[in-house]
Amino acid sequence: MHPVSSRPTSRPTSLPTGRALIVDLPYGFADDPPERLGLAALTARHLMHPQADGPGALARERAWHTRHQLLADCSSFAFWSGLDDLAEVVQRFNRTASPDTARLQALVAAQLRLADACLGDPYTQVMDLLEATAWGPDRPSLGTAQTLAAITPQDLREALEASCGDGVRTYGQDDEAAPVRVPQPRAHWRGGRQVREQPGGSAVRVAVALPVTLPAPGAAELAVELLGSHGIGGRLAPALRGDRPLAYGLGALQLSRPGAGALGAHAQVAPEHAHEALRILLDTLRTVLREPVPEPERQAAAARLRTALLLQADQPFGAVDELRRRSRGETELAALAAAVRERADDGVLPVEVTSGQPALVAVGAVSADLLEGWTAA
Repeated sequence: MHPVSSRPTSRPTSLPTGRALIVDLPYGFADDPPERLGLAALTARHLMHPQADGPGALARERAWHTRHQLLADCSSFAFWSGLDDLAEVVQRFNRTASPDTARLQALVAAQLRLADACLGDPYTQVMDLLEATAWGPDRPSLGTAQTLAAITPQDLREALEASCGDGVRTYGQDDEAAPVRVPQPRAHWRGGRQVREQPGGSAVRVAVALPVTLPAPGAAELAVELLGSHGIGGRLAPALRGDRPLAYGLGALQLSRPGAGALGAHAQVAPEHAHEALRILLDTLRTVLREPVPEPERQAAAARLRTALLLQADQPFGAVDELRRRSRGETELAALAAAVRERADDGVLPVEVTSGQPALVAVGAVSADLLEGWTAA
């Protein structure tokens, strides 16, 4: 046996402080020409491809953690490094090489595979149908086979030049970014009922949404947690999986468009339970909106939610995300957590807009007449 050395070992007292940077390009999917939908997403895909010699190549070379979010008004890239080595990121956006025809075809093929995967995902299908029923269809951010085929290398080259020009905004952990005006076209609630038949399956996904007014910050988020954002700890689970287990999976969510808000709930059920599950989802939503919620239940939901919000703020991108939210006029997570605590104390929750009919949808092995004769009272 070797003697144990009494000499102190050299070890770091802490991990290196992580650095994060967000780069927002001023071109989102709402800016895509109608005949070339998917151009913004394709541009982002090219920027992050290692062969383009852009930010994606640098991120792979230095083993950074990356994230991308395509919004209507911008294409947002985030980079995190355990070292302080992010200084070259913005320059690499500007030096990204334009793709040739072969590279563009490969990018389009990859994007079509992603679009097909999204279209084939049952949860994505029911959520897209719910949003379309609530407010009307949105343009496909990834594009279609027809619109992507219309994009040329010159189109992508011009998109790169337009995106990586003077309108680029950066957010760093030590920066104080100037406010940015985000376009806010007001949405109008539609509501209604839609069924998308998919014969041959053994399950149905159903979802409902109700238009609401939001009387105070944190009210919608607390209401979602009272219902059960992931089907755990809220009212949906005992309603659908109590004495009569009807649902395989369930949850609540907040839907929002500029100037409009809604609360929704979804479940996966057997075809013979689809109609009953929709009714239970709608009734459970309305009990939170129309009836007083006991304070112990509010406080328990608020504690769960505040923990989740503060943990999210403590993630690698948490500090720059908060800076970006502040710049864009969005509620910061710390402020939202404080508002949720206030709503737990005062009991102020969303109020159903009774003049708007609910949005009810079903996707799967059900007939198109599932919701015929439905009364939402």
